[in-house]
Formats: sequence, C-alpha cells, structure tokens
Amino acid sequence: MQSSTPWLTKEVQDLRDKCFVATFDLHRAFIDAAARPIRNNLAALFGVLRGVRLDSQKASLLPSLWSTLFLVTPVVSTTFASVARMLGPLPPQTLGWLLVDEGGQAVPQAAVGALMRARRAVVVGDPLQIEPVVTLPLSLVEKVCQSFGVDAEEWAAPKASAQTLADSGSLYQGWIERSDGAVRIGAPLLVHRRCEQPMFGISNTISYARLMVRATRDRSSRIRDVLGPSRWLHLEGFSDGKWCPQEGEVALDLVAQLVRAGIADPDVFLIAPFRAVAYGLRERFRREADVLARITSAPQKWLYDRIGTVHTVQGKEAEAVIFVLGATNAQQTGARSWAGSPPNLVNVAVSRAKQALYVIGNRNIWHPHGSFQTLAERMGFQDLSR
Repeated sequence: MQSSTPWLTKEVQDLRDKCFVATFDLHRAFIDAAARPIRNNLAALFGVLRGVRLDSQKASLLPSLWSTLFLVTPVVSTTFASVARMLGPLPPQTLGWLLVDEGGQAVPQAAVGALMRARRAVVVGDPLQIEPVVTLPLSLVEKVCQSFGVDAEEWAAPKASAQTLADSGSLYQGWIERSDGAVRIGAPLLVHRRCEQPMFGISNTISYARLMVRATRDRSSRIRDVLGPSRWLHLEGFSDGKWCPQEGEVALDLVAQLVRAGIADPDVFLIAPFRAVAYGLRERFRREADVLARITSAPQKWLYDRIGTVHTVQGKEAEAVIFVLGATNAQQTGARSWAGSPPNLVNVAVSRAKQALYVIGNRNIWHPHGSFQTLAERMGFQDLSR
C-alpha cells in the first residue's frame, strides 16, 4: 500500500503528464506575450531587495511584484534568518505556499514570520532525528515559558520544533511507539528510498518501530568494493579527552585505501558524536597532505565539508559514512549514554550512508549504551586490536 498507487492507472497518469506539459506551454506563452511589463516588475522588485524604498502609493503593489517573480521562478529558496529582511514589507497571507524543509531542526519561533506571510504551508521533517540546537540554558528557557504560562515541553525547543508543532496540528496523524515513549507524527511518510542494509534495518529498528517500508534497490558501490562490507571496526585505544588517535589512524587508512584504488574525491563523510573527535580527525587529515592533494584541489573546504559532527550532516547523504566514536576511557559513560539515548543521533549518523557504513570504536564499551546496542548487533565485526 505504501510503495504503490493502485488508484492511479497508467492511462490516467499519461493524461496527467500531458496536462502538466500543456500548462507549461501556456505559462511560457503568457510570459512571452507579457515580457515587457514582467521585466519592469522584476526590475522594481530587485530594486526593493537591494534597499530601494517604494513610496506609499506604490508600496501596495509589492505583493504583485513578488507574484511576477513567482510567475517566472516558481520556487524561491531562503533561510528563516533571511525572511525578515527579504519579506519584511509583505503583509500576512501574501504567498500561496510555504514549503519548510528540515522542520525538525527549526526552533518554533524561527518559522513564525514565514508562516504568517503564507496562506498554506507544508512542513517536512523528521522529529526522530536531531532536535533543534538551542544556545540559551534550558533552565532559562523553562523560566521564560513558566512566566508566560507556556508548557516548555510542548512549545519550546529543543523538545519542540516547527515540525512537532505542525504534526500536533495535522488532521491526519500517526503514532510511533519507541522505547523512550510514543511519538506523534503528522502524515508519516514511511517509504524509504535512500539506505541499503544494514543501515535501513538499524534505523528502522531504533527509531521507527519497524514501520518503514524499504524501497531502495541494491546498487554497486566502488567504495564498498574497496573497503569491504559495512562493519564495526573494533579497537581498544586510549582517549585524549574524547579524541582517540588510534581511531583517527584507522579512519585515515580507510580513506587512503580509496585513494590508492584510484577513487578521486570519494563520496564519503567522516562523522563523530563529539566536536573534539571531529576536530581531531580534521587535524590528522590536515597533516596527511599527500592524501588530501589526491582527493581534492581545495583541501580546507574538503576538511569542513566532509568531516564534522553528526549534527553537521543532517539533511545530507553520501555513498559511505565512516562513524568515528571516540570517548574510549572507562569513566566517560555519561558521554556515551548521551550519544546513544535517545536514538536520534545514531539514527542520523546511520541513515546518512546510502550504501556502506564503517563504525570505528571500542565496541565493548559502546555496546551497552542505548541505540549503540542495536548498532553493534546488526553490524559485521572486525577486531583490529589483535
């Protein structure tokens, strides 16, 4: 039911396709016929965006100027941070549709300005991935909410996001039962088309109560051909803080193998739960100038595009992911527990990998912590300590 459309026959789909093409022909014909006024309107709008003020008589025409832009450019992309500057003069309910991507990472208040200027909105995101980043102390957030009589759990980040609020107001809702409680999802999209196994199975188990439907076809992978199947690479190194230099050497060796195999600029992310580990990886690769030179002509950009914390890759994907754990000292149980529960962080890390996943770390000490137990049990195993 989830992966098919039995109500749509081939004949009906062909008619829809023809109608879609005809609408574009009509659209193009209108633009050709009205080229001069369209050009004038666009010039006026771009002037406004550059800071030119419209007099009071012309200010009321601003919605029409934006309509002209959407006539020739159906979708305009921006960030919430830019909405106030770009759309500030627009009155409420001017825009037809607002499409919010990665709504699960947006603090609720960030979306208000864009939402109030749209008549309809679609908020797309995953509340079971990483929560919004909040820079204020949680105790202060709770005090502010308390003073206004607002439930912080329901309305304030990090527990609340633009996505959770949209879900709570959705006419159609689903529930996902997890070990840490039930999560309400508005109109859940269950068909998954990114990850092969074992990534799909791990993510489905730890976050989606095995409700996802796998529609991914197995594909060839040059990276997997060189490095072998997905697996946990176990070694018992010692951490300097959370950074384990031995794990960094293993990660570097995996990338060096790809370089020696002739794979230029491999589609791979090197990610970590902690900033200290991401920093250590960058510094280790920075010292390996020969490997970097064979991968990219812009090493500094590659170090920050391809190496980072799990938070930096949400919404992205790669052919392969190398997940470097760190925190190998016995007393760092708090750090490991934070990374493993709730399962959001592991879910994001695993589901960035389309075809191969390589976990580097001490399996014995990470295994007991939340979703890392499922990760360890479903991954192949290679002991590098012997």
